[in-house]
Amino acid sequence: MQPERLVEVLRELVQIPSVNPGFPGGHGEDGVAAYVKKFLHHLGLDSFYQPVEQGRSNVIGVLPGADVSRRLLLEAHMDTVQVEGMTIPPFAGEVHGGRLYGRGACDTKASLAAMLVALETLKKAGLTPPISVCLAAVVDEEVHYRGVSAFAESVAGESARYVGAIVGEPTGLDIITAHKGCVRFYIDVHGKAGHSSNPALADNAVERACMVISELQAIEREDYPGLEHRLVGPPTHCISMIQGGVAPNTVPELCRLTLDRRTVPGEEPLEVFENMKLRLHTLAEREPGLQLSVPEPFIIDFALDTPEEMPFVQSLLAAAREHRSGAGLLGAAYGSDASKLARVGIPAVVFGPGNIAQAHTEDEWVELAEVEQACRVLIDFSMKPILKGA
Repeated sequence: MQPERLVEVLRELVQIPSVNPGFPGGHGEDGVAAYVKKFLHHLGLDSFYQPVEQGRSNVIGVLPGADVSRRLLLEAHMDTVQVEGMTIPPFAGEVHGGRLYGRGACDTKASLAAMLVALETLKKAGLTPPISVCLAAVVDEEVHYRGVSAFAESVAGESARYVGAIVGEPTGLDIITAHKGCVRFYIDVHGKAGHSSNPALADNAVERACMVISELQAIEREDYPGLEHRLVGPPTHCISMIQGGVAPNTVPELCRLTLDRRTVPGEEPLEVFENMKLRLHTLAEREPGLQLSVPEPFIIDFALDTPEEMPFVQSLLAAAREHRSGAGLLGAAYGSDASKLARVGIPAVVFGPGNIAQAHTEDEWVELAEVEQACRVLIDFSMKPILKGA
């Protein structure tokens, strides 16, 4: 593997804007998708576009192994978050002090570059891995997970042929076997509008919402500690947005709270939502004048809990430790594409170069030495006999 080639590929990926359309200035992933498709074509690998929605497609490619009936999946997303507020040129891919800077450099084009160059290295060296290696470059990880969901649905009937999936995200070369899921929904508190000069004749929805906030704090104190997971900790929630009022001199008739509830392995997002909805309606019944509604969630995602003892996991850990002695098996508070693959029966872990603390930042960067290490881990692991069962 040539380190300078890895830098070249990562720089070219960063230089292609792929901001998710769900964010301001979103370009979509079509430019990166075309790059990946061309890359695989030049290697002589079978590849195809998998349409997800208008103008957005996953790219799937396969390096055949000695046993073509079994596959290792390498998956990474192509989209990034917005670039507003960045203090560096977001799409320059500049290198300084052993780091490559730019939007997506860390999250997660470094992982995608490592996967592409790993395939290129194996192909050009004439090496045939024991099983086929499938690359899935997917869209929409940063918003709705539509890309991995489409891929997972398409392989659900043949998931048994996949011994495991490595999902690229910045983990510092540790292996994430468990992470949280989420359910996000609105809580609408209703009041009665009126002139602010005589608020007693109205019903202030913002003030009523304080009761809801107090109840949410009680849930956090009373319920979450008993649900703590060994690797990811307890559930959490965050009131991430509050919207209410129309003018400085009008008593607000509506206050909307946006809640981001993080689930732990063993919790089902919709069950969590229904329980919280019931708790809030019970609050409204015992608090005179409190009126609220809780619409259906606008985003749900699942937690991940892949058994650490699986040969697939232990074999990857051994490969990682050959290049970073301190690599370990950890949990994470964030979510990833891995849980959607696990839901259809593909054992999945999260692994890649970079630090999650650098993701989405104003000067996003990744250590090039770590990208190189990740690529070497993928090359070595792809050449190992891999078992699926525990």
